[in-house]
Amino acid sequence: MPSKIHILPEPLMKRIAAGEVIERPASVAKELLENSLDAGATNISLMIQNAGLDLIQVKDNGEGMTEEDALLCTKRHATSKIQHADDLESIHSFGFRGEALASIGSVARMQIVTCTAEQETAIVVSIEDGEIRDVSQTASPTGTAISVFNLFGSVPARRKFLKSPATELRQAMAVFRRMALSYPQINFDLYVDNEITMDLRKTELENRVREVLGRDKFGLVLPFEKEFGSIKIFGYASRPGEFRRTRDDQFFFLNHRYIISRSLIHAVTSAYGPRLGRGEYPAYLVFIEMDAKSYDVNVHPTKIEVRFRDEKYVHDAVHRAVSEALRTRQSVPEFNLVRTRQETSRYTYPHRPKTDDTGQLSLEVQQPLDSMEPAISHQNHPEASAQFWQIHNRYILSQIKSGLTIIDQHVAHERILYEKALWARELRGASSQQLMFPQTIQLSPEDMIVLTEILSHLEKIGFGIREFGGNTIVVDSIPTEVKPGRETEVVIEILEEYKENRTKTHDTWEAVAASYACKAAVKSGDPLTQHEMAALIDQLFATKDPYFCPHGRPIVFNLSLEDIDKRFGR
Repeated sequence: MPSKIHILPEPLMKRIAAGEVIERPASVAKELLENSLDAGATNISLMIQNAGLDLIQVKDNGEGMTEEDALLCTKRHATSKIQHADDLESIHSFGFRGEALASIGSVARMQIVTCTAEQETAIVVSIEDGEIRDVSQTASPTGTAISVFNLFGSVPARRKFLKSPATELRQAMAVFRRMALSYPQINFDLYVDNEITMDLRKTELENRVREVLGRDKFGLVLPFEKEFGSIKIFGYASRPGEFRRTRDDQFFFLNHRYIISRSLIHAVTSAYGPRLGRGEYPAYLVFIEMDAKSYDVNVHPTKIEVRFRDEKYVHDAVHRAVSEALRTRQSVPEFNLVRTRQETSRYTYPHRPKTDDTGQLSLEVQQPLDSMEPAISHQNHPEASAQFWQIHNRYILSQIKSGLTIIDQHVAHERILYEKALWARELRGASSQQLMFPQTIQLSPEDMIVLTEILSHLEKIGFGIREFGGNTIVVDSIPTEVKPGRETEVVIEILEEYKENRTKTHDTWEAVAASYACKAAVKSGDPLTQHEMAALIDQLFATKDPYFCPHGRPIVFNLSLEDIDKRFGR
């Protein structure tokens, strides 16, 4: 009986291997560009004709190859990047598999022209169907030029699975953009059908991002840079509210290597939280630098996916870096209230209101929570006052230079109280007011356990709570921001809210602060005086994130004059 198992012919093996690495013209461009970077090139040029089907050419001024190396580089598993098995634990180069040129040569005609600094002439190697057809010499500067002709010409079935020429060209250009963003210190040129499309000179990262993504887009992103132990994370992310309808401008780079990671995507998008609407995507460039031994890129033939040794640690580090960037003053769009001069006014700020003007907000503007000057300061303009209107005892309206702003009073106060509660963690505690008549509260056994868990946090916020036996507690004092008479209601609601919030964050302090802020804030339906509205807005814009509440709900909505004019058909 004849044997059913046999060894595949070498040409067929090469074509099967090529299918793992070379999927489309963009794959060829990626492999050739990576080889130029590994060769230490400082000038790299990519030429594409007919979306890469007719020609893909990469020229560089790298170290070049000798004749011996030029003949070996087209063989399978031939590489200069790995010598021993231990080298796989610390990959610092791109093309370490030794499959790229062999795979390309099996599905296209390829020519390699290369020259080292020590050689007087360059070596020219011509490959077709995976075999070397000719070797000659020519005059050429130091470096390497690899030309790939008639891609998939010998396997027409593969060409049928390609997308339209426009789509394939976009994919190849996307690869070029990633390389250019990852290496701003290198000169890059892109030629499409013999016309130069991008001419990028070496520069700083900030300038390279402007050139590649566009200057208008760059103005809508926030810079960030953080270090967590041996991991450094830096880059740019969209400002809140400045989102895209596609994922085109989303990049992760690990030690200059472009990667795709669902975990890291989640880390960034979760930092935005509910700020992202349905069908909205942030733009970001996240650069991660870490020890090569802490991750493995040898998990996919294209080396675009990686496996981290501590996936959660890297995820949390990226999440924190982006989250902190979104809480900086730079993340807040310009907000300028229009003030009007008033000679006399009952509500002129910062004078105290009349004695019959009772309210539940602190009438004195508090010191900014992060020691920064408030974005809007009425104190500096005693002769000029911004005008506020409250509608339905729910929203605060005011005129701004570009139109009209609407502020949700409940979530605005919620943001203020949340950051004050977080700030109390760094201090000895927040101010509180002693109750003339302490309140006794009977809790369920479950709520008593929850209260015991967060009691120290509540005390720092300003609550004075002591056990009274069984599941009964006594509230002796409350934070100054809590309206007297609501002690029992607020404590019970905080416990209920905390039980829900603690599943959304690993930080107990944040969960307690969010619960307290939500239940102690002014309610929708509470009337506010002019003085209280002014104080509320002053304190709001002294916070780190005045545009979103702790749960991610928007606080401010701006209606431009242009939009209003359109409504009236002007």
